Amino acid sequence: MAGYTKRIRPEIPEADYEDPREVYAFFGLAAYCAQLIEQGLTNLLVGLAVSRKDRPTVGDVKSLYEDTDKKTLGRLLRDIGKLVTVQDGLEEELHQILQKRNYFMHHFFVEHSENLLHGQGRRQMIDELRDIIVAFKVADRQVDELWFSIWNKYGIT
Repeated sequence: MAGYTKRIRPEIPEADYEDPREVYAFFGLAAYCAQLIEQGLTNLLVGLAVSRKDRPTVGDVKSLYEDTDKKTLGRLLRDIGKLVTVQDGLEEELHQILQKRNYFMHHFFVEHSENLLHGQGRRQMIDELRDIIVAFKVADRQVDELWFSIWNKYGIT
């Protein structure tokens, strides 16, 4: 059962903008941060489901994780919304994160295909990736607070 402990959130390194491969390094860090959010939402959804059971077993938790791990980020958000009302500000932020994540994973390089060819374009890409990483990290911390509070009731920190 993954994700019970606090995860390491790497600092966002300063860009030197000199190495063309730096774009890919920041893309990788953004992908990592997106996966942290997905895991946090998975932990939240499983925690919410477990908290609705009278006497949850280890088998219940394992089964819930197996089912939940297959869900997309959008599906996780919809399923969480069915179980609990998330603060309006956080709910909107999570929907924006979903849009950012989908853009980032499916359209980022398409939108920036010409920018890869020159230094100023790569600088623009790196700066955009750094902004995406910041947004992902802020949302991940907020999600962590929610799922930690649920799992803490079961003595899992």
